[in-house]
Amino acid sequence: MSTSTAGPSAPGLGDTWARLTAGDLGDVDPVDLIAVVESVASRASALDRGEADLRRDVTVLADLGLFDVDRTPVAVAAAIFEAVATESLAVAFAAWAQRMTAVYLRHAEHRSEATERAYRAVAAGERPGVTGMAAAQLQAVGLGEVPVTATPIDGGYRIDGPVAWASNLYADSTIVLAANTENGRSLVLALEASDPGVTIQSAPDLLALNATASTMIGLNGVVVPGEQVLGEDLPTFLAGARAQFLILQAAFCSGVAARSVTEAERRLEGLGAFSAEEHAALAARHEHMHSELHRLAARPGEATLTELLLLRLAGTEIAPAATRLEAILCGGMGYAQGAPANRRMREAAFLPVQSPSQSQLRWELDRLGVAT
Repeated sequence: MSTSTAGPSAPGLGDTWARLTAGDLGDVDPVDLIAVVESVASRASALDRGEADLRRDVTVLADLGLFDVDRTPVAVAAAIFEAVATESLAVAFAAWAQRMTAVYLRHAEHRSEATERAYRAVAAGERPGVTGMAAAQLQAVGLGEVPVTATPIDGGYRIDGPVAWASNLYADSTIVLAANTENGRSLVLALEASDPGVTIQSAPDLLALNATASTMIGLNGVVVPGEQVLGEDLPTFLAGARAQFLILQAAFCSGVAARSVTEAERRLEGLGAFSAEEHAALAARHEHMHSELHRLAARPGEATLTELLLLRLAGTEIAPAATRLEAILCGGMGYAQGAPANRRMREAAFLPVQSPSQSQLRWELDRLGVAT
């Protein structure tokens, strides 16, 4: 584990960094990570206003090896995501989509030259990575059906249907998605946003995260060669990546929560003293979540499904609660749209609805006999 007593110089971030020292950075130099986080901090407001290109941040994170699945283990990735999210959930979320695209490409049942090229480009940050797998997550647990169809043709498949939500959607993106065949098979495929028949809809105006280029994809007669089929059994394919999927989502939840818990702590005097008990409870819950995050990230293959679901559920609860408390303690400025506390509150509002949603997590835990 790489360690460093140095902390970021950005106001307020140094104390937050102290909350995150349990993260394993492997061979990543803490000084380099701090430089990236401070760069994100300097651009966070501009990203929130849609005045900066988030792909620049993804490229810098690629230089740390974040998207190189072979080089950077889950534990190190979790520490990086957590640190980045202290300054911008938008950057952390887009980077998570990039990492998971690389994971899916690497997880291909039958690797081909096409998937190897796609993996190398995504891992290097040369091409944006898109995971259009929200509907797939629902189908895999029996809560819905992927609306994309795959029709066999000579040498591959014809893909048709909508993907209701995906991020990192640019003209040069690599997309991983699921599709169902008429005979009941569920495939995972890789394609390019530039392929004929792929339409990227105009992005809606979101409460936050506009910089993540999130919108709908239309697929009309898209031809996907057989060598770009990553898997032919959706539940099995997703199960192989689900630990990393949930751990890294929880990591950026934890980062947002850590920053708001730290900022709220500065305002517990005077009238703020009436929130001291609520803050203490949130801080304790976050400390436990942070500890669990890095315990599971160190050995993701040994984590149980219950542990993973509970970790991710904690993120959907703690981060929004912490950002709301910070905004309240900031007073009127907490509700000024340009204020960092307001941005964090808007960003965190997304976490309970991101797939798997808070409702899905509770449903799955209920099926496992776990009360939430």
